[in-house]
Order: sequence, then structure tokens, then C-alpha cells
Amino acid sequence: MDTLLIVPFIEILQSLPAEVVSLILLGVCIVSILSLFRLFGANGLYLYNIVAILAANIQVLKGVQFGMSQEPVALGTVVFATTYLCSDILTEHYGKAVAKQGIWYCFAAQLLMTLLMVIAVGYPPLAKGAVGSPGTEHMLPTEQAIALIFTPSARLLFASLLAFGISQLNDIWVFQTLSKLTRQKWLWFRTTAATLCSAIVDTILFSILAWVILSPHPVSFSVLLFTYVLGTFITRAIIAILSIPAMYLSYTCVPVR
Repeated sequence: MDTLLIVPFIEILQSLPAEVVSLILLGVCIVSILSLFRLFGANGLYLYNIVAILAANIQVLKGVQFGMSQEPVALGTVVFATTYLCSDILTEHYGKAVAKQGIWYCFAAQLLMTLLMVIAVGYPPLAKGAVGSPGTEHMLPTEQAIALIFTPSARLLFASLLAFGISQLNDIWVFQTLSKLTRQKWLWFRTTAATLCSAIVDTILFSILAWVILSPHPVSFSVLLFTYVLGTFITRAIIAILSIPAMYLSYTCVPVR
């Protein structure tokens, strides 16, 4: 079954440029957001945000080579950036109180996921000779992969959670403030401005905390700016612009009450 469906699909994606795969990923994210909103309302967007945060924190461990960059770039930005779209849709249709609730769900999900997987990694490791019979040969490499992926860096976890919370609250506040100032008009402007403001807050705060203040080997200002801040912010700015139609489409996906 895997060789008939999953593996061929992965091979097709791997034959495409990384930029094209990113556009496909963004399209899947937007369709998922609108579909879940239509099916489940605010709960659907809560569900998406939780899954997106967990997925982005795993994807960030994978590097990919983009044509515009000489160095491999960590993934996770596309999926993470769409969480701001969710917050904007929630704020637009339900108000800031409902949107803020989604932030706390994401916090709880990330902390619970981390706790459960740290305990899983904490089980005594398998001896190399303990596996090898048919059906168990995958266990040793899988155990090593799980330990590599789910053993968190305390400083990165703290920096990411703090930056996520502050930037999401900022996104809701900016969007709500602009909604009042524009009398619910200029949806494209409110969405773009809120997302860009929040993206720069998240990027700068996380980068300074993770790579300067809390890092045992702080990076230089030039590395901080050009490697960690500008590239990520530019990507999020592009995603913010491409996500504008989704805000207008959200009005066609409001669930029937």
C-alpha cells in the first residue's frame, strides 16, 4: 500500500523545485483552514492551529535547498505562518476573546506533546542485538530517530513558546484595532498589516532569545540579521500576501448555524 500511494507521491514532490513544493504546501494549508472552518467553525480553526504548531516544530528540523539560498534552510515557516491566518479569521468572525482561546490551546498542546514524547524517549534504549526478527528490524533506527527529533532544547522551546504567544496576541490586537479604525473595511490591509507586524515580532524575539541571549555561543549581529531574521521575515511576508484571498473566501465558508 505504501509503495502504491505514499512513496510515489513523495517521489513526485522530490522531483519538483523546493519553491514549487512550498506553494503546494501553502495551498494545502489554506484549503485545510477553510475546509475545517466550514465544517467545524472556530473549533476547526483551533484544531488546525494545534496540528500546525506541532507539525511546524517537527518540520523545522528538516533542511531544504532553495534556489535563492546557498545554504540549506530550515522548514516550518510556511505551516507556522498560516497560524496567523487562523487567528485573523477567528478575530474577524468571532472576536478577540475566541481568537485568544486558540493561543492557549496551542500552548497546552505543545507542552503536552513535549512531555509525552520526552517520557517516551526516556524509556531504556533497545540493545542492538535485541531486534532483528521479522517485523522488529525497524525498531532500532526508529528509536534513534524519535530520540533525535523529540529531545527538545530547553532554550529553543522557551524561546519559541514565548515568541509565539506574544506575536499571536499582537496579531489579534493589531487586527482588532485596525478593524475598529477602518470600520470593518479594508480586509486585505488589516490582514496583511497584522500578519507582518506579528511576523517581525516573532522573528526578532525568537532569534534574539534563541541565538543571542540564551545561546551558549551567541551569533554576531550580521549573522542574526541576515541568517535568522531577514530570510524568515521575507518568507512570512510573501505568505501573508498570498493568504489575503483566504480571508475573503472565509466569508463563503462560515458554517451554517
